[in-house]
Amino acid sequence: MNILVVGCGKVGSRLSSVLSKMGHDVSVVDSDAAQFSNLADDFTGYTVSGVPIDQDVLKRAGIAGCDALAAVTTDDNMNVMVCQIASEVYKIPRVLARIYDPQRSNVFSQFGLHTVCPTNLSVDAIYSMLTGRDQVKSLYLDSATVSFETVKPSPKQIGTPVSKLISDNSSKSVLFGVLHRDGNLKLAHPGLKEPVGPEDRLLMAKVID
Repeated sequence: MNILVVGCGKVGSRLSSVLSKMGHDVSVVDSDAAQFSNLADDFTGYTVSGVPIDQDVLKRAGIAGCDALAAVTTDDNMNVMVCQIASEVYKIPRVLARIYDPQRSNVFSQFGLHTVCPTNLSVDAIYSMLTGRDQVKSLYLDSATVSFETVKPSPKQIGTPVSKLISDNSSKSVLFGVLHRDGNLKLAHPGLKEPVGPEDRLLMAKVID
């Protein structure tokens, strides 16, 4: 697939690197060219620096030929506007926005805009840790369903850097983040070298259909 990722922060860079490694043709747009240093060393895609809502920037990134687009900047408004351009102007069939505000995420979902809300994911994970019960939450993305589950690290995983757990992961589940005892959720990415603690919880994601 030809996939355009808008935003090259921790999530965007990780997403782009994974997609590239899986053989997809990936283009990444970010207003700050320095952010491209977050990409994995083996990233083989294309990078474009510029304002993401500028159609000339999007055209240089190949939006006209894209099969899918993910807007994952830290600005909800930016992500929504990019997705609207992708859907309404370029008719891209698969469009996804990261939205931090849960209320806005619900509203946009009702209008057919597929969203991921890290705030909701964090609350679910923290709830699980506080109550001592691991929850499984599902996220519906077009025809796919992604399941999220918090699990205790195995004795072998304790003390292992998060970056190594990412590269060593051979199961169908993907490490999405690490939830610390204080409620701080760290998104997993190749540059996260801190070790997993015995009281941490691993947030795993898996496509279940």
